[in-house]
Amino acid sequence: MKSLHTLLKVAQRRMDELGVEAAKIQVQIDELRAKQGGILAREKQEISAAAGNTMFASMLPAYRMRVKQQVAEVEREVNARDAVLLDIRDKLQEAYVEKSKFEQLIEQESKRVANERAAREQAMLDEVAINRAGSSGK
Repeated sequence: MKSLHTLLKVAQRRMDELGVEAAKIQVQIDELRAKQGGILAREKQEISAAAGNTMFASMLPAYRMRVKQQVAEVEREVNARDAVLLDIRDKLQEAYVEKSKFEQLIEQESKRVANERAAREQAMLDEVAINRAGSSGK
């Protein structure tokens, strides 16, 4: 019985670790999205600044190409982390199923022990009743 409780604690710890890992990945994804937003906002500012200056306007296509590459790179990083997050969620789901199995086993074991205890107590009460009936009949 103690081993089941230990296994339950291990399964819970695994779930907790996976949850923390998933949260860290989600924070990284949020940071990358913010970075992407910053790149696009900076691009808008540069486009506005280039509108008034012909020298900057001539460099704008190369700048926009570089921005496009940066955004694509950030998007690739986000997609990679999304894939890791999906894998973690799958592992989390498996860990939850495992934890649930241990909880069910513990519950079944508790019921079995309670039933055995009740059967022993009933047997003792029956024996006492038989002994009283036998001694009062003499």
